[in-house]
Amino acid sequence: IGRVALEAFVQCLPDDCQDRLECDSLVVKNGVLSRCDYSVFFQKYTEENCTGDLRIINEGVDDEGASEIARLLKENQDVQDLRLSQNSVGDEGTAELASALEINNTLRGLSLSRNRVGSDGFIAMATSLAMCNRTLLFLNFGRNPIFTTTNDEARKNLLRTLGKLISEPTALLYLGLFNTGLGDEEFCVIGKALTSVQCSLCFLDLGRNGITDIGVTELCRGLEQNTTVKYLDLSDNQITNEGVTVISKCVQSRDQQGKPLQRVWMKDNRAADPRRYTGCIVDAVFTYSNMSDVIETYLEFEKLTSPTSSSSSSPATSAAHLPPCQPTSPSTADGCVCACCEGYFERLVVTCVECVGCHLTVCTS
Repeated sequence: IGRVALEAFVQCLPDDCQDRLECDSLVVKNGVLSRCDYSVFFQKYTEENCTGDLRIINEGVDDEGASEIARLLKENQDVQDLRLSQNSVGDEGTAELASALEINNTLRGLSLSRNRVGSDGFIAMATSLAMCNRTLLFLNFGRNPIFTTTNDEARKNLLRTLGKLISEPTALLYLGLFNTGLGDEEFCVIGKALTSVQCSLCFLDLGRNGITDIGVTELCRGLEQNTTVKYLDLSDNQITNEGVTVISKCVQSRDQQGKPLQRVWMKDNRAADPRRYTGCIVDAVFTYSNMSDVIETYLEFEKLTSPTSSSSSSPATSAAHLPPCQPTSPSTADGCVCACCEGYFERLVVTCVECVGCHLTVCTS
């Protein structure tokens, strides 16, 4: 929709409908929203009490557009899921969104995958979440050049911020860092941060980052002391049989402590056959298709593990209600073209992908 169509739609409604118009999910994609329409669009979106999901995909949204969206988040306290995949949001726009999250207390999910977010944008967002926001559950930074900076001082600050985001108290359940330039040094930081008793993460996506056995060893040292992480994506890295053996021992240690890892994805590594080590390490996929599912699972998980729940409930047993792992063999995958509408697939969580055109969701095996 464009500005004229949006205004015409609202104006043709009866007066009483205009006052109580609600929208549960709004998807704008593939160039239908021109740059000059941003302010009008978001003003109407706010005025008409739209709620729920807002997806603006492949629209060329830059830092200026992100600033408009940040203003929306400050004024609209009903939006729960915001997806800005495949745009041009950089550090300045991400910083504006981070500032909005210091005020907004309703947004549960934010995806900035396939943008231009660098180290400064990540630091701004992580700082905001650690200091002010206690409601965001899902954060996806996949396919951004966050950890590629070569400046030593900037890198030290980035590593420090990464550790704080994981170790300090936030509401985050899912953190997506797929293909963000992580290396063994970052994995050491993540491993140390996971030992914090304040860590809340349950889903951690670290796929396609060139991680070796060295980084995995440090990560597993932290995982053995962690009690919250249950789903870990390490697919498409440089892990060999030696690294998989370390992961397998970590899985067994967690099992013995009564805090098991439910799934560890190892597809497309250098190990011969990771599945032979333990049933937890798989080449299959996780079935979540959008951030709403993650949010609902979190709420259910909190309900099952709250003090008012039955005494028999525990994090280890309550996680059993999560969707099962379903291996499939589709011909389409992340980055490929959809056969139905010729749109591109984008990564959602773990190894599920969704077409940005027709929203067909498939999982790679």
